[in-house]
Parts: sequence; C-alpha cells; structure tokens
Amino acid sequence: MIKNLNLYRSSAGSGKTYTLAISYIKLSLIGYYKGDVKYYQRILAITFTNKAASEMKERILVYLFELSKSKDINGVLEKIKSQTSFDDNIIFEGARKIYHHIIHNYSNFSISTIDKFTTHIVRSFSRDLNMSYNFDLELDNSKIIEPVVALILNEVANDGGDLSDVLLNFSLSKIQEGKSSDIEQDLQQFSKEILKESSHDFINNDFNIKSCIDSKEFIFFKKTRVLTKITSLRNEVCEYFNARNISKQHFIRGTFYNYFTINLKSDDDKKWIPSETLQQNLSNNVWYNKNATQEVVLLIESCKEDLLCFFNKMMSFIVEYYSCKAILKNIFSLSILNELRASILRFKLENNIELLSDFNKKIHQIISNEPAAFIYERIGERYNHYLIDEFQDTSVLQWQNLLPLVVDSLDYGESFLVGDAKQSIYRWRGGQSEQFLQLPEIYKGDKLQFKDEWERKMSCHIKESNLDFNFRSRKEIVEFNNNFFKKTKTILDPSIQDMYVGHTQRIISQNSGGYVHIQLFNNDDKDYKISILEKIISEIDNLISNHNCSYNEIAILCNTSKKVSLVATYLSEKKIPVVSNDGLLLCSSPKVNFLISFLTFLNNPNDLVSRAAIVTYLYKYRLNNVDLDVLYTKSKDLNAFFSILKDANVYFVEEKLLSLPLYDMIERLIMICNIQEDIFTQFFLDFVFNYSKKVESNLPSFLRLWTDRSDKEAIVLPEGINAVQIMTIHKSKGLAFDNVFIPFNWEDTNKINDIWVNTNNFLKGKLPSALITSNSNLRHTYFADEYFRNKNLRLLDNLNKLYVAMTRARDRLYIFSKSFPSKIQPGFFSKGYLNSFLLKYSDNYPIITGNNFSKDRFKDVSNDVFIVKNRKKLNWRDIISIKHTASEIYDLKQKKIRKDWGKLFHNVLAEIHYLKDLEKVLNKLMISGGCTKDDYNKLKESLTEFFNSDEIIKYFSNDWYVKTEKEILMPNGKTYIPDRLLFKKDSDEVVVIDYKTGAERQKDKEQIIKYSDALVNMGFLNVKRILIYTNNKYKIKKV
Repeated sequence: MIKNLNLYRSSAGSGKTYTLAISYIKLSLIGYYKGDVKYYQRILAITFTNKAASEMKERILVYLFELSKSKDINGVLEKIKSQTSFDDNIIFEGARKIYHHIIHNYSNFSISTIDKFTTHIVRSFSRDLNMSYNFDLELDNSKIIEPVVALILNEVANDGGDLSDVLLNFSLSKIQEGKSSDIEQDLQQFSKEILKESSHDFINNDFNIKSCIDSKEFIFFKKTRVLTKITSLRNEVCEYFNARNISKQHFIRGTFYNYFTINLKSDDDKKWIPSETLQQNLSNNVWYNKNATQEVVLLIESCKEDLLCFFNKMMSFIVEYYSCKAILKNIFSLSILNELRASILRFKLENNIELLSDFNKKIHQIISNEPAAFIYERIGERYNHYLIDEFQDTSVLQWQNLLPLVVDSLDYGESFLVGDAKQSIYRWRGGQSEQFLQLPEIYKGDKLQFKDEWERKMSCHIKESNLDFNFRSRKEIVEFNNNFFKKTKTILDPSIQDMYVGHTQRIISQNSGGYVHIQLFNNDDKDYKISILEKIISEIDNLISNHNCSYNEIAILCNTSKKVSLVATYLSEKKIPVVSNDGLLLCSSPKVNFLISFLTFLNNPNDLVSRAAIVTYLYKYRLNNVDLDVLYTKSKDLNAFFSILKDANVYFVEEKLLSLPLYDMIERLIMICNIQEDIFTQFFLDFVFNYSKKVESNLPSFLRLWTDRSDKEAIVLPEGINAVQIMTIHKSKGLAFDNVFIPFNWEDTNKINDIWVNTNNFLKGKLPSALITSNSNLRHTYFADEYFRNKNLRLLDNLNKLYVAMTRARDRLYIFSKSFPSKIQPGFFSKGYLNSFLLKYSDNYPIITGNNFSKDRFKDVSNDVFIVKNRKKLNWRDIISIKHTASEIYDLKQKKIRKDWGKLFHNVLAEIHYLKDLEKVLNKLMISGGCTKDDYNKLKESLTEFFNSDEIIKYFSNDWYVKTEKEILMPNGKTYIPDRLLFKKDSDEVVVIDYKTGAERQKDKEQIIKYSDALVNMGFLNVKRILIYTNNKYKIKKV
C-alpha cells in the first residue's frame, strides 16, 4: 500500500510552510510531466488565516518564478530533485509554464482559508439546507445576537405567557442575588455560547420553557431538601462533640472542629467548602498535633472512624447542593433556548443573513455521511491532493467535513497534514489539538457512518515525519527553549503531557549568537508593570544605540489586547514609534475620549458622566492648579460647568456648534478646545468622515455607533515602517522577529467561562444537559471531572501561548515578569500565570544566557521613523467672510459710518462676556475680515473708554454668569433676545442689559420691560433693567 498520507508533526520555525510550498510545486510538476500544465488546479491547500494563505501563495509563486529563470532558491531545486526523478531542465521548463498558467488563471490557484472553502461548500448545498444562494455572510455573531435578544425582550409585553414569566423570574432572581435586574447582557452571553461549535452536541436536546421550569422546580426541591440534610448533620456532629467533650484543641489547628461548628453555620455557603488544609490532613490521616497528650490521642483515635464518616457524608451533601446551585444559575437562559434559536433563525431568514459560525454544523449534517463523489458533483470541482496547514487549530467539525474528501484523494496521490500540538492556541474558537495527536483515529467520530472505513484507509496510507530542525532561532535560544519546556511541561496533567512529546528541536550548525534575558520585578512595587515598561524602554534604547537594530526588528508580545494598548500608549508617550492594530485603538487616546465625552454632553447636557469626563481631561491638561473634587462638584451644576470650560479657555456657542455637519462640528471642537492633533485624532476624523457619508449622519446615531465600534476602531499603519511592533500572542503566530519581549504576568488569563455538562444521571432524565459556570466551586459537584478537564486544558492553552511567544525570536528573547509570591500557595502552578511557568523552570533569577552583541547585516527596511505630523488647520468660516448686507461692506469713513459703527460696536460687545475677553474678541474680528486695521484701532480705543466707567465695568466682572443674545421663548410663540443677561453667582439678583446706538426713546424702555417681565414669569423675581447708550458719550440708564 502506498504511504501517501503525509503527516508532518512540526515545531516552531521548522519550515512547515517551506515544506508545503515544495510539496505543492512537486505535485504540480508531476502533473505537468504527465501532460497537464493545469494540474495545479487539482491541488487544494488549506490554511487557517488569510495572512497564512497569502504567505503560502507568495512563497509558491516566488519559488516557481526563480526556477523559471533557471535559478535555485533556498535549496528548492535540490529538494524537488530528491523527491522526483526530474532533471534540472524539466523542472525549469515546467516551473516556467506552470507559473505563467497560474498568473493568467489566478482564480484557479486554490490556496484558501478553511472558512472560505467551507463557505464555498455551503453555497453549493444551499438548496439542501433551505438557504438562499445569495445570502450575506456575517462574521460577527454579535451583529445578530444583539437585535435578536432585543426582539425577545420586546415580545415580553405582548406575550403574557410562559416567556414573560420566565424572563420576569430571571430578573427577580438577579435582584435577590444583589445584582442588576437587567437580563439583556445575560441573554446575549448565553446566545454567544449556543452559537459555539462546542455546544453542538448539547443543544440538539429538546429544551422548552415547560420542561425547563419543571426541571427547575425539581432541582430547587433537591436543593432545599439537601440544605435540610446539611443542617441536620451539622447539628448531629455538634451534639457528638458535646457528648464526648471534644473541643477545638483536640484537633490539629482546630480545623475539623471549626468546620462543623463555625463554617457550616455561616450564611456564606462558600465557607461550607472545606479548606485545602483540612482535606489534606484527612487524606494523610493527620488529626491531632504531634505533641498531643495520650488522652487526646486515645479519644480522637476512638472517634475518627465516626468523624470521617460524618465528613464524607457531609461532602456528599455539599456536592449535591453545589450541583443544584450550578445548574439553577443558568436555568432561565436554558428555558428560552428554543425561543432564542427560533428568533435567530427568523432574523437570519428575514435579513437573508448567514453566520459563518453556523456553517460547519450545517454541512456536517449532510456531507459527513456522504461519499466524496456526491460532494464533488455538487461543488463542481475535484481535488486529487489536499495540503492542510495548522491542523492543530482545525475544529472537530471542520476536520470531519473534510474527511470524505481527504480519504477519497488517497486513491489519486499524496495529501499532506501539517500541525504542531504545542502551538494550539485557538481552543476558544473550536481548535482541538487532541484530534491531531490521535490520527489516524478520528477524534469524537463515533457518530460518523463511515468512521471505521475511513480510519482503516488512513491507517494503511499514513506516513508520519517529524520536522525537528529549527531554522528560525539562534542556537542559544533553541537550547534554552528545549530545556525550558522539558521542565515546564511537567506542570501539565500527565494525561495531556503527550502534547509536548518530541518538543526538543535540533540546531543548525553555525547559527550561534543568540541571547536570552529573563528578569522578575518586585511584587512590592506600587505597580510592577511600570517598572517592566521602563525596563523595556531601556532595552529598546540599548538595541537601537548599541546593537545596530531598527525599531521594526523589535516585537512586544502581550497576552491580551488591553495589555497591548497599555504598552503601545506608554511607549508612544515616551516618543518610541510603535505599530499595533490591537494597541492603537482610537478609544485608548485621551484626546479621542475627550471629544466623545464632549459630543455626548452636546447631545445631552444633563449627562453628568460626560461632564465628569470632560472635567477630568481639563484637570489633567489645563486646570491642574484646581482641586479635582471641587471641579467634580461644580460640574454637577450646568452654569458652573460652563464656567469651568471658560476657565479652561473653551468658548463656544452651543447652538452654532450643533447646527454644523457632524464632521465640521468635531473639527470645530478640536480647534475650540485647542487640541493638538495627533495620529489618533486624525484617524478618528477619518472614521467620522466615513460615517458622515451615510444617509443617517447625525450626532445621536454616531454616538450609538461609537459605543458598538469603539473597541474595534484602530490606527492602521503600513507594513515595513520603522516602528516597534506590539501585538497579542495570537496575532504573532506564524511570524518571526529578531528581538522579542514578553512582558507582565498574565493575571487576566483565567477569565471564568461556561461549560456544557451532561445532567441526565444527576437529574434522572429531567434535564439532559446544562450550561454551568466553570469556577472553583465545581470541584465539589457531580461535574468535577468536567471542571478539572477544562482547567487542565486552559493551563495547556497558556503553556502553548508561552511556547508560541518564546519561539518567535530569532536573535534575542526577553521575558520580564512579576516576582514570585513570598509564600507559594497550593494551586499556584495551576493558575497559568507567567511567573508560575518561570518558577517551574527555576527559582533563581535573573537568567541571562548567550551573547548580547551586535551583528553586521543588511537591513531591507526603511530607517525612516513613521511620524504623523500635526497639520495646522484654520476654520474656513474664520477665513472666508460672507457679506449678507450691503452696509457691512462700507468702510467706516463712508456715508453710513454711524449706522455701521453702531452695529460693529454692538457685535463686539455681544462677544465679550468678561473684560479679559476684549483683546481676543478684537483679534478674532480682524482675522475674520470683520474690520480693517483702522476699525480695530478705533474699536480698541472706544472700548477702553467704555470700560473706564465704574458703572459699566462692574457688569463685566467674574461675579456673574453671562448669557449674550439668548432667545427667550414666550408661551405665544414669540421670542425676545436681550443683548446681555447677568445672573449673580452669590445671590438671586438678575440684570438684563440692552445696548442702544441712537437717541433715547420710550420704545427702548417698553422693550426692556418686556424682557424683565418674561424673566419674572420664569421665576426670577429680583430683576434689574439697564439701558446703555453707546453714542459719543456713554450713558447708563436704569429703568
């Protein structure tokens, strides 16, 4: 039997892409040699990401191009010759023809992501699946989940039946737990779970409201009954103690006695779980102190059989109690599972949308039990060879959907499966490396009709090889990683340590000169992360200054996007150029957040949160001489808040600002607030501009959009720029960097997740399965095995992430983490923290190995640092002055000088709130073209004289809140616009002022009286009226 199912077990940097590219070219050349230059179209290469697919395409085309020029590249020619009987001329000629055929028929160059291929299959089977052929593909599940949950909640009012009762009881149960009554987030999270592939085998069970409510009552009854048993047994044990005069002092540290007499009486059921110390003592048969008296020893020895029986019996009750509690937590969500699924289906049909996450489930129902010929007939293509990369990240359903095609291809020639279980870091997305290790056995394939036949065929054809050379990293890094993972793999449960079998890599000779530096930072520091960031900056400066490195040869790999953002922001503030799609999120910019807060305030001036955010920003950058708490208190009053803005030199007319188009409004805000533009604000403006092109472009809808998109919109910089690359470890997979930093301690690595469990036995068939929260309490439930399995796999995932991160480095590897706790508690090594892995390797740090010297080399990169320069912008409205009346274009020296002068003088006074505004208002007027230089000088002279009056200047002091030319809307629809309204800050006094340019008239008095009457009707009872005549001699008249 021909061994043509090539299974490559690889390691990081072992050249798997190189191997697959050569295999692709070899198969294409064999087809060409047989007379079919199009034979490459019978080969399908499947990768995990678009970037990996692009890289493989590029690699194959480059190799073909060089061979077509009769040149060898990276030993490709010799590799192909060693695997075929072809001479150089056949290879060169074949490469030339295949290369040109691919270029002219590029759409048939079948190198695809597994998702893209799956989508192609789904469209081919759309009629069988009752789907529209031209459906829209949605990658983001939340785009469907959010509106579906909203629809279900909206149906509550109209339902009036079981659904309403369930949701109401769900809300009430949250209130009883001291949580918010809002259940929308709970339902959205549950909906995400039911769309995952891991839920496939569980949600096929029949869930409906009635059966779940019946189950809830049954579970609640079990829980109540076992609580009674716990109380009864606790009392029985306490009576047992009393009858035999047993006290706390009889037991080692009194833990056994305290457990029954104190812990089990607590209202906090977390204390009902026995401590690790107590469990360990009982397991080791340790009951009393070593120096216990003979009397104590005899007493406890005579009773310990009873006591152990009590304890074990109590543990069985605790297990039952916590099992019931775990199931009840999500029982309301389970109750409406069918309603959620039905609503999701209805929403997809109505909107002609399909979820990518559904595809594998859909086609699994059809093709996993069909012969390959049927599938090929439907998709319209036949492939004789499959090259599957990153097999360890392939989900169970994805592999089982490909199985009939791969097995069928073994009749035609070679296929290739390449993977590395150590680099399996996508379990949360369905990737299960276990199936890679078990090949040729089919993992979780018991329901497949042709399982035995497929396994037999693969067993006959499979040929396993190890790619164990490391072509990426220098000798010192490879040796360190070999030793490191030899020790740290023992942190894993023995059942899964097979993942690291064969992890040791061989080293290419003459590839020395690597450097490894691991250092821990004091846990007692106020914030060890800052110490690590400062150390990273110091090392980067050293690499740039002393080791002939460029910024773009440095990568910092973080565990989460939040940490990426932290590093990117900190380095940016220190003027180190960075590039990161994860870290350079627009929402990480204080300036962007300030603008959003200001827009939120404009949309709703009563929003105290936005006011507080604005005040916080101004305090940090403008008003740091004022107490922040004072600013917070003042910001609660709207008028006082406006005074804070003025103190920070933020002046604007609210109505004018809101009247602008959205993009202009934000640009105007940037100028008003004197924000120095940077790359964040410029990309934010791009985001606003793209949004503004939509039909519904308004402030409220924009703010709603930002709420949804703020954690996704990021700065996108071109590749190849000279900047430090910062990314998550997941994003770094498949990449390599000369210098790699791995910072922090991964404390946020163990988020609580939910797991599906089989509940048939525990609930006697009342409820087939349940979704429960995977926390430490599950250790004491019927689902402890599932909990420990999930915990072990999460620990494996973290070690795999560390493996991926540590194997990205070519020349230098730096790990900066948190120092070890002063006392290592039980369970420390199972947390998955970075320093727990480091402690498993060694307890003596820092570790520095290798040579940290520079090497001369050619750099095929630009040395230009990517800098986004601030662009100076002027408001076009300030530059272009549109004249609306003929009188405004006359010079002051012409005929209508008096009328125009009065209007000009009046306009200037309207802009002046306080005396300090005078210079700024005059400068703005001249810059905008509102007056000539002569006008400016005359205005300055006249206004200086105007403010010399003590009677006038007191109305321009800081004692008042000021409103100028604000409309007062009357009940009959009329409006009054007084020139100046003053509200005394420390009293109820209000002053209304009107400026007049002509002679005194009775009409002036009548007008200002109307203004004051309107204010009185609004509740301002202490109103004064002032008329100021601005003729040659300034005259003040109280009315």
